[in-house]
Amino acid sequence: MTRNLLLSTALIAASAAMAQADSLTIGLKAEHPSMDPHFSRTSPGQNTAAHIFEGLTSIDENMQLVPALATEWTNIDPTTWEIKLRDGVTFHDGSTFDAQDVITTVARVPKVENSAASFESNVAMIENIEAVDPLTLRITTKAPSPDLMQQFGSVYILPSELGDEIASTSFDSGESAIGTGPYTYGDWMPNEKLTLSAYDDYWGEAPAFDDVTIRYIPNDAGRVSALIAGDVDLIDAMPAGDLAAVESRMEANIVQKTSGRMIYLGLDSDRADSPFVKGPDGGEIENPLRDARVRRALSLMIDRGQISERIMDGTSTPTGQMVPEGFTGYTAAVEAPQADVEEAQRLLEEAGYGDGFTITLHGPNNRYQNDAKILQAVSQLWARAGLNTSVEAMPKNIYFGRASARDFSAFLVGFGTTTGDSIRGLQQVIGTYDEEGGTGRFNRGRFSSAEFDALVQQAAETFDADERQALLEEATAIAFNEEQAIIPIHLEQQIWAMKDTLSFDARPIERTLAQDVQPAE
Repeated sequence: MTRNLLLSTALIAASAAMAQADSLTIGLKAEHPSMDPHFSRTSPGQNTAAHIFEGLTSIDENMQLVPALATEWTNIDPTTWEIKLRDGVTFHDGSTFDAQDVITTVARVPKVENSAASFESNVAMIENIEAVDPLTLRITTKAPSPDLMQQFGSVYILPSELGDEIASTSFDSGESAIGTGPYTYGDWMPNEKLTLSAYDDYWGEAPAFDDVTIRYIPNDAGRVSALIAGDVDLIDAMPAGDLAAVESRMEANIVQKTSGRMIYLGLDSDRADSPFVKGPDGGEIENPLRDARVRRALSLMIDRGQISERIMDGTSTPTGQMVPEGFTGYTAAVEAPQADVEEAQRLLEEAGYGDGFTITLHGPNNRYQNDAKILQAVSQLWARAGLNTSVEAMPKNIYFGRASARDFSAFLVGFGTTTGDSIRGLQQVIGTYDEEGGTGRFNRGRFSSAEFDALVQQAAETFDADERQALLEEATAIAFNEEQAIIPIHLEQQIWAMKDTLSFDARPIERTLAQDVQPAE
């Protein structure tokens, strides 16, 4: 009897170990706003979507375009493309993937309601899309669009049977959360967790873990504690200051990667009367942020090296432009500005604001690495240079709605470049706001420069790589050296921590995907 009991116990233990090997629990800092893959292009939304849904293309570890649901694409002439689709792909409901699914998806994207950061701009260049046969698409664009497959290719494809007027709420319940990705929707409990299951008929490489639980733990200390306690297997947004503590208390693997996410300050450079800018005595004042000299002065007041060293623990790269070195559009002619308070004060004096002014800086307190601390640091640096400053930080679910409604004068935000070049960021963050034309969707400060817009548009329409680079360099110099359209601070470095039994394929695209986690060798 004792022998049978011991044998049973051993079998139970072995079964438990096997079950644990098939499951994975991830602790994430940020939660998606919706399960609808077209609702938001923000990183948390896309992180969730990439488990369940797929686009025609994907990005490899070097930020280069690779086939996904499309296997090849040909530019027949400057405005005509032919796209071959992957055969043998099925959606999670068992239906077969074909050209009609792509066509219906394109029709659906502009109809997504209540989204300030949807994929509409990714399909705005499409004039016409038609099926040549079930696995071949022909697309006509409104103008030459060399980056069509970067933009349109990243739109997640849905089964045509769902139609093109699906409410976002039907994704949240799981009813419409049907993709072709490696995982299927299980259950979503907002502010708590999301469960996923491996899709048995996935066309690509099967993920290493069958059952995945994603827990949402916005508090840094709580996320680190959950890892140390063994409640989660891997966490993202690992605070650099806690690395030593984690490594002293557990056997851990640490993965670090510089991302394409630029943290910057947006400035209200459009309105004569800005809501949170007053005179030095608190009285009414014409908005000084409309003057490029003032914007440059604010940038020169910031000690980016100090922020990187003291607040980011050395895990950020000070920058003065949209993308890191190595990306298309990067230029050595635009450096990360060195703090120069004297020059900043000279510029303010020249612009007619020698006595300074009063300004409130807004931002999230739970979206980016050390976001609230960065806000405080910038405010203090501005104050030392002679401004009257204050800070108001708030949860991201409140902040981004207000930022898009243009409630602020100066505000902290981030933009992640996921295509390996600067065009989309320049178009959407700095390009003139044009709802119909699809530019400036993240231009919350409403900066506008016809010369800049023309250069970026030329770059977007040229198929010559060298010409494209030269045009983007020129546009970047105008935006950051001359106009200071926004104030870049740094590029984030992403840090993941996990049990030493796991490995993780980190990429600059800044996502934490269960399919990129493997048992350590």
